[in-house]
Amino acid sequence: MRTIADHLFDILENSVNAHANKIMVTFSFCKNLFLCRVIDNGIATSLENITDPFVTSRKTRKVGLGLPLLKATTEGTGGYLKMSKLGKRAGTSLEFVVNMTHIDARPFGDISVVFTDVLRSWPGIDFEIIVLKSKEEKKILDTIELKELLDVNILQDIEILNFVKEQLRKELLKIGINQQFGVS
Repeated sequence: MRTIADHLFDILENSVNAHANKIMVTFSFCKNLFLCRVIDNGIATSLENITDPFVTSRKTRKVGLGLPLLKATTEGTGGYLKMSKLGKRAGTSLEFVVNMTHIDARPFGDISVVFTDVLRSWPGIDFEIIVLKSKEEKKILDTIELKELLDVNILQDIEILNFVKEQLRKELLKIGINQQFGVS
């Protein structure tokens, strides 16, 4: 995976495959450390050997590289990857940190496009995106609230998706997340 955005899409796909219908994502970028936390309400699977590429819940193939590659990406920069179960029916929490000044850090990629892609790919999933700056949380997207505001059941209209993408891009830039390695 070439960017953090690629890893993020893979994590979100894992949540969808675990039958989550609500996913909360939190971003923080402070002192060159990028933090991402993904919490879903899907069916939590065993976390034993979860970063072993030959341990996967997939039925179509016997190899799963997403989490092992993410672990290598984070730890290669002095960061970490943590996962925990929130309960059998309560979901999973995944958190990772990347030191963006490290020579092995991957660029951010276009994180805002990840979310417009997932909204188009999985219209039945609700997302809440939060940014942390100076220990202050700010919700920058809540698809449940947005659907109620627009009086729609799914967010598939291209104008709405383009608006969401631009708003996310602006909010992520405010905390220093651009498509490269950050602007702080």
